[in-house]
Formats: sequence, structure tokens, C-alpha cells
Amino acid sequence: MKTTHTSLFIAAGILAGSLFVSSAQAGGLGLDWLSNKPYVECLKQARMLADVSSIMKGPVYREASYERGRHQCNQRYYGHE
Repeated sequence: MKTTHTSLFIAAGILAGSLFVSSAQAGGLGLDWLSNKPYVECLKQARMLADVSSIMKGPVYREASYERGRHQCNQRYYGHE
């Protein structure tokens, strides 16, 4: 009985994993931007600047500052926001 449960659990895990991989390959996750190293560096810099500005202005401004930086990176590397 325990072997049957283990087998079903493994089969469900394999099915879930294959569905996840197929959805990622179909563009469901949209991770192709990770290969654009300058864009990723721009996002890292935007996050760093947002963190630094939150020290001076307070934590409330962190996410708004990051969003502005992210929009600038999108505009610079992809031509849209």
C-alpha cells in the first residue's frame, strides 16, 4: 500500500514538473529577458538606487522609486514601459 502511494506521488510530481517546463517554454513565464545582461544590470542598479533613496527619504518611497527605474530600463532596452 505504501509503495502505491509513493508511486502515485512520484507520478504526480513528474506530471507537474513536465507541465511547468512546457508552460515556461511556451512563454508562460516570459523569462527571456534574463538573457539580456545589460537590462538585468539596469534593473539591479534601479533596485540599488531605490534602496539608497529609501534611506534618505524613508521606506515608503522604495517601491515608487524602483518602479520609476524599472520603467526607464524598459524604455531604454525595449522601447516600452
